[in-house]
Amino acid sequence: FLVTNHGIIMIFLFLMPILIGGFGNYLIPLIGGLSDLNLPRLNALSAWLLVPSIVFLVVSMGLGAGIGWTFYPPLSSSLFSSSNGVDFLMFSLHLAGASSIFSSINFICTLYSVFMTNIFSRTSIVLWSYLFTSILLLVTLPVLAAAITMLLFDRNFSSAFFDPLGGGDPVLFQHMFWFFGHPEVYVLILPGFGIISHICLSISMSPDAFGFYGLLFAMFSIVCLGSSVWGHHMFTVGLDVKTAVFFSSVTMIIGVPTGIKVFTWLYMLLNSHVNKSDPVVWWIVSFIVLFTFGGVTGIVLSACVLDNVLHDTWFVVAHFHYVMSLGSYISIIIMFIWWWPLITGLSLNKCLLQCQCIISNIGFNLCFFPMHYFGLCGLPRRVCVYECAYNWVNIVATVGSFISAFSGCFFVFILWESIVNRNEVLGSYGSSGYFIDFLMSPVACHNDYFCYPYTIDYTYGVYYMRWVDDCTYVPACGFLV
Repeated sequence: FLVTNHGIIMIFLFLMPILIGGFGNYLIPLIGGLSDLNLPRLNALSAWLLVPSIVFLVVSMGLGAGIGWTFYPPLSSSLFSSSNGVDFLMFSLHLAGASSIFSSINFICTLYSVFMTNIFSRTSIVLWSYLFTSILLLVTLPVLAAAITMLLFDRNFSSAFFDPLGGGDPVLFQHMFWFFGHPEVYVLILPGFGIISHICLSISMSPDAFGFYGLLFAMFSIVCLGSSVWGHHMFTVGLDVKTAVFFSSVTMIIGVPTGIKVFTWLYMLLNSHVNKSDPVVWWIVSFIVLFTFGGVTGIVLSACVLDNVLHDTWFVVAHFHYVMSLGSYISIIIMFIWWWPLITGLSLNKCLLQCQCIISNIGFNLCFFPMHYFGLCGLPRRVCVYECAYNWVNIVATVGSFISAFSGCFFVFILWESIVNRNEVLGSYGSSGYFIDFLMSPVACHNDYFCYPYTIDYTYGVYYMRWVDDCTYVPACGFLV
């Protein structure tokens, strides 16, 4: 029950609404030079669909839906899970998925119009990251919707899509689920990639984005490869040798474009005059270190021989929390730190942010690092019973989880403190030039300030604005969004 709701809430109702729905809606018009997205009514529909989705999820919690966040049959079939809470849970996912599809269509249409007016100059890497994210969602979410619909028919209308007694195959559900499930990892991390690349350029004050096209094609490679490796979640279901070798090999290859991105970020940070006391720099370094460590454990799991030993152990839990969960969570924190002054016109307490970064990193590593040891010792995940010899390690991980939870609450307190104390921004924040030198701060929502569309030339570190009317370039003072 806890595993089911933790996974679904964190992915569908926390990370995606904030990373994609929240900051995507704010940053795409801002960086793209638009007053709003192209399809505002569709945007409103995608937002309001989350409300009944949350209601259905709460109802499923009350009725009971302990099938895990992966919904594997036969556990999720009516024979083993007869509660109506499972049906409400699937309706909740349907609505959340529809919301994401509508939002993706809106983003793609908006970004298409931005790119068409800016085709002769390089646009922000943030916009490209949201384009790739939207394409992934648009391709994979209908497959998840089909799988859930088939499962609902099996439960309520006596069909046998996943029932072996009726000629069905439960492995088919795993293929359909992970065709969505693995690209979902990149859906959650690609906006973070774009944000890290964008901010590394801004805080380094570089005259140009080092390896812009390398970053761009690395993301494109990750999208293409990430959509074709879902089978590495299924090495233990009885795949034939050739199929297992294919999924294993392609999974390892994903490390190449990911390494390109990591080394590009490091180059931009190390070969520049960065204010090392800036909290956003601390968080970017934390992101790179934790994400790289999680990627190394991913290379271990990509080997099908090793995965047969480590599958469904705590090692897997540690891996995807380091890569996906911490990567996406840290991306959200970095977004708030970087754009909070632009959104509210208020600055955040630098000392509190530094303390929160240190506390968070201590909590993250205390919580998730011992799980590698659990997995290597063969302890299965989703099982709360363990040998007494592992008690002290479990206590360490538990303490780390409480520290991590405290750090999250501490960050909310920092945001609240900036609002209460009204620490207004004067010009710029930390080492970072801001858009507020050019615009009002905070930027009004749905304003008519951009009465004439403009495009941003990303060729230079200090961006240049090209107004569509007269095609003249106007340098934007401090235009480092």
